[in-house]
Amino acid sequence: MASVIKNIRTNCDQKSMNFKILLFMLIILAGGCMLPIQAGINGRLGRAVNNPIVAAFISFITGTVLLGLYLMAMRQNPFDLAGTKGAPWWIWSGGLIGAFFVSIATTLVPRLGATLSFTLIIAGQLIISIIIDKYGLFGIAASDINIKKIAGISLVMAGVLLIKNS
Repeated sequence: MASVIKNIRTNCDQKSMNFKILLFMLIILAGGCMLPIQAGINGRLGRAVNNPIVAAFISFITGTVLLGLYLMAMRQNPFDLAGTKGAPWWIWSGGLIGAFFVSIATTLVPRLGATLSFTLIIAGQLIISIIIDKYGLFGIAASDINIKKIAGISLVMAGVLLIKNS
């Protein structure tokens, strides 16, 4: 009887975990859907202000204000940086990378089109992701490169060629 109850608990826990993973995947997918929209909006803003870098700057100011309001509403102190003492220097580079990405997306998506641009972005993300996973960089659990991962990245690269030549 104890074995049956344990099995039921395990199955319920597994279903709950599967639902959480599915929910997380849908949230990430929704976030991914926002990137081409953001690039389109920023590209249009860049044309309106006649400078894509100014548009990227406005985008970051808007996001910074929104995040600041959120932190105030949640009564969280954004200046409590004690946990960063002794952390690697590169933890501060996320904003730099974000500024680079938003700037190039704002500049180039209007020229290359959303489909080609984001297929290239996805290809770039997959290429660096497989390296991050392989070596367990940035505190991410290491995982081996395998033929399925290589095949998936190859299919995306083939997609780049198909889209470019369509």
